[in-house]
Amino acid sequence: MKQYLTIIAAALVLASCSGNQPKADDPLADSGRTQRTENMLTNLKQLGDSGVYLFGHQDDAVSGVGWSGNENRSDVERVCNDYPALVGFDLGGIEKGDSVNSDGVPFSRIREEAIRHFDQGGMVTISWTITGQMNQKEQIDPVADFLNTLETPYGVKVPVVLRLRKNQTKELWHMVVDRLKEKEVTNALYAYSADANPEADEAKYMANYPGDDIIDIMGIDCYCIAADADSLQIAGFAELLDKNLTMVGSVAKKHQKAVAVTETGYKCIAYKYWWTKILSPVLAKHPISYALVWRNANQGIDDYYAPFPGQRTYSDFVRYYNENITLFLHDINGLYLHK
Repeated sequence: MKQYLTIIAAALVLASCSGNQPKADDPLADSGRTQRTENMLTNLKQLGDSGVYLFGHQDDAVSGVGWSGNENRSDVERVCNDYPALVGFDLGGIEKGDSVNSDGVPFSRIREEAIRHFDQGGMVTISWTITGQMNQKEQIDPVADFLNTLETPYGVKVPVVLRLRKNQTKELWHMVVDRLKEKEVTNALYAYSADANPEADEAKYMANYPGDDIIDIMGIDCYCIAADADSLQIAGFAELLDKNLTMVGSVAKKHQKAVAVTETGYKCIAYKYWWTKILSPVLAKHPISYALVWRNANQGIDDYYAPFPGQRTYSDFVRYYNENITLFLHDINGLYLHK
């Protein structure tokens, strides 16, 4: 039976958002970020030390196999009767003034779902796939404006983890974070990630690292690329992820940062026991705070990274869900409270 973990044994009491009731307190920490954002960082670090991690799914509430845009719908929930603890969204295209991201998801829906997930106690990560040349700080303003509108009706800013996805440089990181501070964004942590490399080379990983004063979380992106269930590439993925997490864990410890698998997954998941025999044994060995699998697209049945009813790994994912080291939405409480 699933054993639930309470991160912090306390209940979060929020002021009513109806009528003329006073709004909830949302104080700033000494860092200039909201106290809830700082508390989230502290608790992510403690998760990594405790041997459990948040399971995440990109676009979980806005896209699935054969559907999109449905409120309160989730392929993950349809399988295990629970939602991911972490949901991810991407802002690619917002810098151009688009109303939808590069996957066709309206930014208004992303805002609604981010607030909804926070209200349920979950965590939100925001990636930004920059779709053009970034050379003026004003191009960052739409991101700042979006983050500043992630506010509940009772006046609390939603803490998020922001990650630059692809084409990142040290200079870009500094330009982005400096501009967000100028625009008074107080609810963001920053995650640095890079693609896993065969040598697990620290120098390659750190090539675009902007510095400890910018980054809060160090992560790795690692996908399983296998043509079929019997491919040796599945075993190769496990080895690649293991080597790179060993390296990132060591680097993060030296820099006193939280560790995460910022992107992972196996497209169409051909191997029946991929969750419990491939992914989970590797993640169990490392002090990660969360792991995010990529999105389930709605265009067809050949572009997904999480199971859905009838998918070949349905039963194995339920076993993965019931492992004591995986945290889903029902397993977490007090992620934004001070211990």
